[in-house]
Amino acid sequence: MSPIKLYTKHLLVTIIFLTFSLIGLFSSVDFIKAFLSDPAKYYDFGVPTGEALFVAFLILLIALVVLVSYIFYLLLTFRTRFNAQIWGATKSMAGSREQFKQLYDNAPVPYLMLDKKGNIHEPNKSTLRFFGVVKEEIENKNLFSYASQESKGESEQVLEYYKKEVSVDRKEIQMVTKSGAIRFVLLSVLKMNYTSDLVSDSQNTGLAMMFDITEQKVLSKTKTEFLSLASHQLRAPLATTKWYTEMLSSGELGEVNTKQKEYIDKLNAVNRDMIGLVEVLLNVSRIEIGSLPIDIRSTNVEEIVESILAELSADISKKNIHIVKKYNGLLLDVKTDPKLLRIVIQNLVTNAVKYTGEGGSMTLTFKDDGGKKIIVTDTGMGIPKAEQEKIFSKLYRAENVRTLSTVQGTGLGLYLVKSVIESMGGSINFVSEENKGSEFTVTL
Repeated sequence: MSPIKLYTKHLLVTIIFLTFSLIGLFSSVDFIKAFLSDPAKYYDFGVPTGEALFVAFLILLIALVVLVSYIFYLLLTFRTRFNAQIWGATKSMAGSREQFKQLYDNAPVPYLMLDKKGNIHEPNKSTLRFFGVVKEEIENKNLFSYASQESKGESEQVLEYYKKEVSVDRKEIQMVTKSGAIRFVLLSVLKMNYTSDLVSDSQNTGLAMMFDITEQKVLSKTKTEFLSLASHQLRAPLATTKWYTEMLSSGELGEVNTKQKEYIDKLNAVNRDMIGLVEVLLNVSRIEIGSLPIDIRSTNVEEIVESILAELSADISKKNIHIVKKYNGLLLDVKTDPKLLRIVIQNLVTNAVKYTGEGGSMTLTFKDDGGKKIIVTDTGMGIPKAEQEKIFSKLYRAENVRTLSTVQGTGLGLYLVKSVIESMGGSINFVSEENKGSEFTVTL
């Protein structure tokens, strides 16, 4: 509570006490008169009445003098006591500010103040270590001028947001240090009210935070490159196994009985799944290291869809899934990469078949209403609402399908679909309701 409010409260309490005291005094006037006129009637003092009244009057007078002196003291020292409390509060605030400044300066994360143009002020020690500079070398330099050439677009976008007082949270940007090294950071920038003698126009000051993720990026790249190498090494033996099992199954190497053929077919099916997984891993690693080739050419999307349906015809027939085709004579000549588009459509159609129950349906629709669209709709299990925002994450599978022992999955399919379609400049979105189905829309 502020001193003004506290003194006001005390004054009100004093007035209330005085009011009740006066009421009590005035209500006792008759008794006081009677007592003063004949005190012996009420109490035997054992001394002459005049002397008793004198002692009583003297005590009353002393009390009155003490009370008046105390009130006079309070009035004289009001300003001094008020100033003393203000000084104490100011000292406490100064101590808190000094503690905050020490925390700011010694924080392990780079913090720096920005003026309204994005120029750097008051960088903390972590910022100086990050850029490999002393304070004088970085003070008044524009933060976004340290962005690498590859991140110029992102840094200009963040600067525009900052000037419009829109906060930016954890935007990945490459920064160039004094030594020329490129470091990856997650940059957060927000406007704040801050008073500083070192920052002109300090009411328009911002705070920037940088989280160095260079080591994580290097580790991720190394992991991806290893995955790519391992997948490449796996392709050859898997292809050889596929060739031999197909030869055995065909009877070219000799007659096989029914039981032997059954085991060979199972081996071939497992090998085919392994080849599919390796292809997915290869494509994921290529996307992450930026080596996925894109070959744009005229493409008949209907032919791609029909070939995928032919491949999945056995599974479709087994589950008696009704296929509805709404091609509408569209997408017969689209400029895209046919191999990559096939990966996208194949994953979506395979998921629709995999997660749609017996007797369900799948609809394939083409649209060209301001954007070339491929829509895959099913009446399958759907995606729980609480998990929909994670569905395109790497290795993520929704809870309702993870419990299915009859359906295998890696959690890479939709991640691959989104990465591939975005690498070609397209987009994907969906609507879904658990136990009712899903609709995925790919815009080329």
